[in-house]
Amino acid sequence: MRPALKFVDDAHLTRRSFLRASAAATGGLLVSLYLDLPAAGQEGNQAPPQKVYPPDAFVHLRPDGKIVIQVNRLEFGQGVYTSLPMILADEMDADWSQVVAELAPAADVYKDPLFGIQMVGGSGSIAHSFQQYRELGAKTRAMLIAAAADRWHVTPDQCRAANSVVSGPGNQSARYAELANDAARKSMPENVRLKNPSEFRLIGKRVRRLDSPAKCDGSQKFGLDLELPGMKIAVIAHPPVFGGRVKSVNDSEARKIGGVRDVFEKNLLARRATLPLRVVMTRQWPGSLLPTGSLLNMSFRIWHTHQWSL
Repeated sequence: MRPALKFVDDAHLTRRSFLRASAAATGGLLVSLYLDLPAAGQEGNQAPPQKVYPPDAFVHLRPDGKIVIQVNRLEFGQGVYTSLPMILADEMDADWSQVVAELAPAADVYKDPLFGIQMVGGSGSIAHSFQQYRELGAKTRAMLIAAAADRWHVTPDQCRAANSVVSGPGNQSARYAELANDAARKSMPENVRLKNPSEFRLIGKRVRRLDSPAKCDGSQKFGLDLELPGMKIAVIAHPPVFGGRVKSVNDSEARKIGGVRDVFEKNLLARRATLPLRVVMTRQWPGSLLPTGSLLNMSFRIWHTHQWSL
């Protein structure tokens, strides 16, 4: 669990985009970005009521050099677990080999900047968060450069960043991890220069997917792997064709299987066909229950004319 944070100012939503940063209790830099809906900034529109967001971070620079980037979308194989961190890391001039992605938990701060809900769909991940993640990266980089400039008593213009290292006059250099705590104390810059597309090192380039190793070695956890205390598992016995209705069921054999807690039908809507049978178990279901439901001894009525039996 991430340690409690204390931000420099309150984290109230205003009519303009803003950032907050803080030093983590364990050391390092945390950065969060909040965006208003576009309508809130238009003339004649009433500003929405102010909201208070939890101090969740999008960027965490760990003391060991790892850069943890929160992904405010669900990964369905479309690649956002890699593409969104790429955008931020590029503007941040981060060492891609040190970037770690994490799926963000449920929280207001991770809602879609335009839709106002936490979701993925409609090809909106990059379209809605491209600017958001670019600004996060650019402002984080600016804070790290400012911290290095103060340390060396030079101006930020005399420093440059590349591969998670800030370099300055006299061959001075410092890793991002070394500057993280000082950077967290810097004021968040309101405006920074974003890269020209010709300067992109990651965006538009081939890079390794951050989730490939875990998916290849079997360590990746999916929704199916979730286990909670007292959790039950439900499996649905479907009819062989669309529109089938349950005609009869003999679940006596199914109920003899260890772990089966209940077998029941559920009506979706009044005066509509019952949903397929559900089997609720205390553990993973045996193959004999799927996919045909042979132990349920079911028969279906199809459009009131044809009958099918399992």
